Amino acid sequence: MTKNIKDIIENAPVVNDDGTPYVPKWYNKLDNWMFDNVWGYAFLWRLWRNQLHPMVNYFRVKRFFQRLIRGFDDSETWALDYTFYRWFKPRLKRFMEVNIGYPGNEDFPTFESWQAELSKRVDQLEAITTIYDMDFKDWSYIPKDILTELKKKKVKETVINSVAYDKCEEDFNKWFAEHINWLWW
Repeated sequence: MTKNIKDIIENAPVVNDDGTPYVPKWYNKLDNWMFDNVWGYAFLWRLWRNQLHPMVNYFRVKRFFQRLIRGFDDSETWALDYTFYRWFKPRLKRFMEVNIGYPGNEDFPTFESWQAELSKRVDQLEAITTIYDMDFKDWSYIPKDILTELKKKKVKETVINSVAYDKCEEDFNKWFAEHINWLWW
């Protein structure tokens, strides 16, 4: 006999962290009733939590002074890789505009080949910073044998997109580590 998922969710026991049964407080019951029965309560609750709550304003002021004093705030250190990509993208674009040289080795024998490589990397940074990993449609970063194996197993497209996003980041990071000393003009 199979149970409906909705029935399981409604009848599942709710427990505290220590394993004791959860008994909602009166204000939790009131809050749940307000969400269900009072028109506009959800909107006002979100407005309070996201805009008007004193802690929100505290963090706004704190981050303002952090940016004023040291040039960045603590929120930028949460995902430092993404912060770096966002910081580096406009600088690499500007580097392409003012650059007058090229490495002149077997990988990049001409100025045009170096500019094409830089343009490719700017496009990578654009994709990394603007596209969510589940929506990343460029599968060219996944090796063909791995891609065919993923398709053979009928893996969801969003998972393949996420793998491609990770490979794109990995490719950019590898390129950056190898060519950091060439980024000067």
